[in-house]
Formats: sequence, structure tokens, C-alpha cells
Amino acid sequence: MRIWATLVWLCGLVLVLAPPISAKEEAKVRMHTVYRGQRLASIAKRYRVTVDAIRHANDLSGSLIHPGQRLIIPAPDDPKGTKARELHDAGYLEQKGSKPQRSEARERKRESPASRSTPRVHTVGRGQRLGSIAKRYHVTIAAICAANGIKRQDPIHPGQELLIPAPDDKDGSRARAVRNRYLDRASDRNADKAPQRSRSRSWGPYSQAPSKRGYVTLQGYEEAWKGYVIGPGNRVLGGARRAITRVFRAQRVPGGVHPRLVRLLAQVSDQFGGRPIRIVSGYRESSYASESRHKTGRAVDFSIPGVPNSVLCDYLLTLSKVGVGYYPNSSFVHLDVREHKTYWIDYSGPGEPPRYGRIQRLD
Repeated sequence: MRIWATLVWLCGLVLVLAPPISAKEEAKVRMHTVYRGQRLASIAKRYRVTVDAIRHANDLSGSLIHPGQRLIIPAPDDPKGTKARELHDAGYLEQKGSKPQRSEARERKRESPASRSTPRVHTVGRGQRLGSIAKRYHVTIAAICAANGIKRQDPIHPGQELLIPAPDDKDGSRARAVRNRYLDRASDRNADKAPQRSRSRSWGPYSQAPSKRGYVTLQGYEEAWKGYVIGPGNRVLGGARRAITRVFRAQRVPGGVHPRLVRLLAQVSDQFGGRPIRIVSGYRESSYASESRHKTGRAVDFSIPGVPNSVLCDYLLTLSKVGVGYYPNSSFVHLDVREHKTYWIDYSGPGEPPRYGRIQRLD
């Protein structure tokens, strides 16, 4: 009994003699309340400190933390967390335990019943993958893919925004409907407010009669081909279509390149005097857009040497039932076949994800 009494007396003496927390040190202290899905690495990045500093400051032996846990965040002038650890050992967390923090209130609001039933937007961070994002929000990868119109194998990149379905939106269908309504409204606003591209025949100075009507010259990265594509009765020649399919590297597409796209290439060639058409991209197995027409032999990215892409784009917009994409920071224009004429501007550079400045339906 004397031993226990002595230990209790010593503990009380330590508490009495412990130096008080200075107002200067307390003013530097930052508190963080852990919310669901957070990790020490993301918290350290948020406050621009190291994981080791947070662990030392809070006497953590590992990286395991849990929602609702409060952490002392070292000040910028405390890179190793030594001063913050002194506050921790002096019982700072216990002193502040009853005082609600702003971050905690924000997270409670974020986790309210209303937020759990509506989709959220997540900005992809460096090193994140679909699997870790799905785990963070307690949803499936399939639901995220369905909501954003992407596939599991499609790459994601830092800064990309993903629509995260609510936990009760198991297949992501509700989130996908929200996304589609947003795109439709954006398209309507652009159609009403955005200035229309010039229809003043900017391609006129570059147009000339072809020496061989219906004769096309294609230059691809691996193959080139030239020959007639339109035969008697204004029909697409089967041999020409097969040759263009090889240039597009679209042999995996049943039937090859769509015949209407072949016909459009011939029309463009005739308009610009039979100049060679440089194929930048024909068939592609993967794309940022899950419904890309490149995958079905219905789209092509191309340019015509000697004809500015803006001029070429103006001419393509005179065609019916096409998709036309203008890429001011790349070396090509996009053309595809579809049921409704659609025009967009994409400010992304080569190999970058889309950065749409306008999406506009024209019929």
C-alpha cells in the first residue's frame, strides 16, 4: 500500500511541476479532427508537415487513425513535432477535448443525411487510383465508372474531377443522370451565350477543284494509301474501305471503317483539291471518353498540310450529322459520324485529358 501511495504522490507532483503551456506556443497549435477515409499522409500534405512529425507530436506508434480522433498538428517552425509533443504530453488534447473544432463541424455537415444521399465531386490527387477513391467513399469502382462514363482500365490523373455516387446509389445510375443533366444544361447555355463560329466561307481561299474527283491520299504513321474511294452509283468501293481500315489500324472493328466516314473523307479531299490527308488517330482501343467513336471506326483525327485547322473546322461544320472537335493546342481536328451535329472546343494538349471550353449541339 505504501508503494502505491508513493506512486500516486509522485504522479501528482509531476502534474504540479509540469510547465504550463505558454500562450505563444498554444497560439501556434492547430487541431485536426480525423474524418472518414482520411490517412496520415493526406493530413500531413494538407498542413504541409511530415507524417513523422504528426506521429511524434501525438505519440502514435503506427499510422492507424480513426474518424473522430483529434490530432495536434505541429507548427511550421516545429519540423520534427518536438514542441507539439510537449503540448501533447502536458494534456493539451484533454484540455481542449470539450471544445468543438471548426473542421469537425464541417465534417459533420459533410456527413449529414442529405450529403449521404446525393453524389459528391472528388478531385483526383497525385497517386490516387479508382480503388482507393472507391474505398474512401465506401462505394464500388463499378459505380464510379458508371457515374462518370469511364471504364475501369481508363487512366485518371491529378486534378481530374470525378462524380462520386451516394452510398445508396449502388450502380451509379442516379449520379450518371445528374452528370447528363449537367452536360445538357451546359450545352444549352453555350448554345445561347457563346458566339457562333464564322460561317463566312473561310475555307474559300484554300478550296480548289480536284484533278480526280473521289480520289483520296491518306498518310498514316505506319501506312499510306491513295486511290479512288467512290465508284459507280456514288457507292463506296469495298477495296478502298478495306485499305482505309488498314491505314486507320481498325481491323478489329467488324466491317471496318464506317462507310459514311469514308465518304466524308472523299468529300473533304475534293473540297481542298485532293491534298493529302494526314491521319493523326483513327482506331483507338482506349480513350478518355468511354463512348468514343474511335473505338467503332466512326471517328478520325486529321489535318491537311497547308490548310489551317481553324479553316478546316469551319468547313467541317457545313456537313450534316457529324461531330466536329476543334483543338487549338493540338495539331488536328476531329470528325466523326453521328445522328446530331455537335461541335466542341477542347483546350487540352497532346496526350492530356479533355479540357472542354464549349460543347454545342447545332441541330
